[in-house]
Amino acid sequence: MLKTLKGKIMIGIIFALIIFNFGLSIFIYNTYYTNIKNNIKSDMENIRKFSTSTLKYSAMVIEDDLKVKNKTVYEVNNNYDCYVGLYDSENNPIDYKGSTLFENSINNALESSKGKSSVIIFNIKNGLICTYIYPVYLNGKYDSSLVIQKSYNDYYDSIRNTMTNIIGAQVFLLIVIIGALNYFINKIISPLKKLSAEMKKYGEGKEVDEILVKSKDEIGQVTKSFNEMIEEKKKLENISKDFFDNATHELKTPVTSIYGYVQILKEEELNSMDEEFKKRAVNRIMMECGKLKELIQKLLEISRCGAKKKDIKQEFKLNILIAEICDRLIDRCRRLNKEFIVNIDEIIVLTVKEDIEHIILNLIDNALKYSKGKEIYISLSKPDKDNFIFEIKNKISSIPENISENLLEPFIKYNQFDGNMEESISSSGLGLYLCNELAQKNMLDLKYEIKKDEIFFYLLNYGLSK
Repeated sequence: MLKTLKGKIMIGIIFALIIFNFGLSIFIYNTYYTNIKNNIKSDMENIRKFSTSTLKYSAMVIEDDLKVKNKTVYEVNNNYDCYVGLYDSENNPIDYKGSTLFENSINNALESSKGKSSVIIFNIKNGLICTYIYPVYLNGKYDSSLVIQKSYNDYYDSIRNTMTNIIGAQVFLLIVIIGALNYFINKIISPLKKLSAEMKKYGEGKEVDEILVKSKDEIGQVTKSFNEMIEEKKKLENISKDFFDNATHELKTPVTSIYGYVQILKEEELNSMDEEFKKRAVNRIMMECGKLKELIQKLLEISRCGAKKKDIKQEFKLNILIAEICDRLIDRCRRLNKEFIVNIDEIIVLTVKEDIEHIILNLIDNALKYSKGKEIYISLSKPDKDNFIFEIKNKISSIPENISENLLEPFIKYNQFDGNMEESISSSGLGLYLCNELAQKNMLDLKYEIKKDEIFFYLLNYGLSK
């Protein structure tokens, strides 16, 4: 039972309730017993007043001292039905009437009093017994010690019955509270049991059901978070499945094409084969191999991007990196009859340099591939102290809407061939997707917009510049 959350809560609450009830019982008993003792003291004080009054009055009308004491103890015993006695200074009885209930208590009280002070003692022995000693002085001199001993069994029975009823009520309430607690705890932790069962299924790789959330407490929030996690997992599984299906298709297409041409080249006589066809077949095989190589490279890069590894951030001048990339691609730019129009400010950033280099290189490379105009505009500016904007702009051909709205999604591509071998290598559809993943990993925003025949790509930061 201690191993379960319910068991720990129940035992903790039961223990607390027992301690509380025990303390409450002691408090009630002490309060009740104190009130009873006060009542008994008041009763004893009345007996004492009656006794001393009788003794003093009798001493005034009766000359015989023994008869005075005899009359006093008789009157007190007759009126109050208790043991009453008068003792001398040696603690020996002069006269008494009634039966002693607890003799040791009388002796102890007389020893404590010593004829100088009053003493009251309460004893619980087969009932509640009170012993009261009061020194009596006549004409300014010590005369005797008045001893009163009386049973208060009615009070004792009252205490016992009251405490029995209180304890019985506490036990009954404890049982009711335990039953109610058991019900409410079962109701409270019911989602936890379901959550535990679903998490076990999740760990075993089985299908996990959504848990109905009714409460808005911490358990409800945890259950809601679990449901959201499962929903997100399903979405990721669907995305992964689509990604895998697309990747399989993209890999299969060039392999099938290469295999087809190789089969033809193998089966046909090389001498009898048209030279134009052989040239076209070899070029096609080269193109498909290039496409296959690019696709595999992109897939490996995406895999590395998703892997959890500690990347080293460093400070570097972003403007210098952009200038170096442009310089690296300048020969290709001229060969394609393009021109870089560069306008960059000096900006220092703290991030993973290799990732930023990959993003900018890919964006400029795409501009070279697909630009339908001569100029490619590249700019880097700093709109305020903590932000920068990298922008690249070029002219493009018309792109279908279903593609233009999803350029950052995987396997989204639109290939146009115009006879140029370099441009005829079709895109894998993963370049911009990888750039977006790297941007998010480095807390950057990669955005784009298409205005008429121009496309704009923007790389924005979240306060990484200095």
